[in-house]
Amino acid sequence: MTSIDTVGSVLIEVKKDDRFRRAAEAFFAPTPSRPDIIEAMKDYHPFDPDIEIDLNFGALPVGPGSSWLDTPATLEAPHIPLPMESFRPANSEKFVIRGFIKRPGALERLADKTDAAVIFHSDPPIFGLLEMPGPTCGTSPYVGDTGAVREKLDTVTLARLGLDGKGVALAIVDSGIFLPRITQLLGDIKPSGFVPNVDRANSWTEDVVTEPFGHRVGHGTMCAYDALIAAPEATLLDYSILLGRRLSYERLRGTIAAAMRAYAQLINFWLFKPRSHPYPRALVVGNSWGTFHPSEDAYVAPGKHWYIDNPKHPFRLFVRLLAENGADIIFSGNNCGCCCPSATCLSQTSSMIMGANSYPEVLTIGGCDIYDKLVGYSSRGPSITGMYPEKPDLVAYTHFLGSKTRRIYVPDTGVSAACAVAAGCVAALRTRVPPETTSPAALFQTLRSTARNAPGPGWHPGYGYGIIDPVAAAAQLL
Repeated sequence: MTSIDTVGSVLIEVKKDDRFRRAAEAFFAPTPSRPDIIEAMKDYHPFDPDIEIDLNFGALPVGPGSSWLDTPATLEAPHIPLPMESFRPANSEKFVIRGFIKRPGALERLADKTDAAVIFHSDPPIFGLLEMPGPTCGTSPYVGDTGAVREKLDTVTLARLGLDGKGVALAIVDSGIFLPRITQLLGDIKPSGFVPNVDRANSWTEDVVTEPFGHRVGHGTMCAYDALIAAPEATLLDYSILLGRRLSYERLRGTIAAAMRAYAQLINFWLFKPRSHPYPRALVVGNSWGTFHPSEDAYVAPGKHWYIDNPKHPFRLFVRLLAENGADIIFSGNNCGCCCPSATCLSQTSSMIMGANSYPEVLTIGGCDIYDKLVGYSSRGPSITGMYPEKPDLVAYTHFLGSKTRRIYVPDTGVSAACAVAAGCVAALRTRVPPETTSPAALFQTLRSTARNAPGPGWHPGYGYGIIDPVAAAAQLL
């Protein structure tokens, strides 16, 4: 059993308390107030001397709590829908707060607590899933370019069908976007030039210094660029969660806690915020991030962790609530593929699709090149034991010369690029296929059933159900 040191963090699910309600209301205020969050939480005394409460995190309402997630992790198993109104701060029975472990060895003792008011979940770091160094591996030259990806997706037909993402909100949950790079490089989409649609007011501003769409060129810019290939008229939301960190613990950058805060904001935006006109007809959430190796998560018992193989982690409550209410959530698989063993993955290549990347509510994406060949670093299924096993669902294009966010000759790569391409395909379909008529689960099933070049009937560990084909899906949906 491993220990979390003094820069380790833990998510703590607690029963309702007026302090937590006030902190959550301050977070969801039209102008979130950090001082009000801290003021609400300052009188909450840790129940254990080895836990330091993160006052800046505040408290997030999680409705009935993780006990609601007792149903098996399957695509088909019926379950009782989450009560949406219970996720409002005033109605929530449970809240999640964040704590820091102050002494090595404390986590093992806390794991044995029997207090029914407190449930612990780990808060492991998360990373953008670029390629791993090492047939096609991370060091391989690019295979094709943006134009080739457009041809493979048949974006001309998508545009002719009116499937360009117009009116669809496309949230890029990543490391932040530098808008001028996208404007410049996607300018050949339109003869008159390209100006991406953006929603600054509903983008992420927590725990970062730079403003939305003004972040340093990097992973998030690549993902935004790749998502707009199929859906150039979609409206981008910039959620730069991978940049966030607690200043006194600089080693802790983006973690699941940041993802939870971001998803809480997306829930407020999509479900609770008064709707202005025009309002997005759909919400697509692209997530090109994950956990590289089980050692990033804390052990509860031998072979069991608190996040990566735990279908009852509270983050899943937020994912499920959004999915049940019309949001399409796309996740990458992982970059620990069998043909390109990586030091980052400690050379482990089996059962490496973990955590939220293996939730049944999300569409999980692996990677192939423009010749429809599975790239060597794309993780094969099944997922880690304890989670929904048949992941990835589909593969999409990666390793092409696109955004040039690192070098002018370095490809957009990793399952990150593939996930972003797939998110753009979903956003394109949502232009004319609203969630009111076709739920996310139904849309994902259509994408699985219309995928092409599947190696055989049923699910395949590498390709899932095949290569995403938005035009074939449109033929069934329209």
